[in-house]
Amino acid sequence: MKQNPMHSFSKLFSILSSTILFGGLALLLSDCFLKQDRTTIIYGTVTDQNGQPVDSILVIADGVQGFKYETLKKTYSDDEGKYEIVIEPAKRYSAVDTGIPFNTSENSKFMRSYLDYYSKENGVRTGTCCPATIGKKTKYDFQLIPK
Repeated sequence: MKQNPMHSFSKLFSILSSTILFGGLALLLSDCFLKQDRTTIIYGTVTDQNGQPVDSILVIADGVQGFKYETLKKTYSDDEGKYEIVIEPAKRYSAVDTGIPFNTSENSKFMRSYLDYYSKENGVRTGTCCPATIGKKTKYDFQLIPK
């Protein structure tokens, strides 16, 4: 029995158009269902020049949008010098920057006794401070420099 060539073409066209339609629909819907986890965790320890923990030092996390910084969360180091910041920055922020703020009454212990600090990211000393990748866990340890 001979097959009609028009029927084969019609069937092939139907399969191809269905594949394109459903593939495109899946691609459009994937953005709705597969959201990127933006949970960002920044943690570490604040110590003095002798490696002893320092409590009550303010550590902040700023959301970065272009050249604009907005404080997203603040925390203080505990009795063991440890701190942790957990945030989920809005999509408008391209990065998160963390550090110990200068010249603020909220950080009086730091202002009274310390001049600056060194930082280590995941155990490696950094030359600059302190970007954290959105959606990742980053460790920043701060060693305070006395006055």
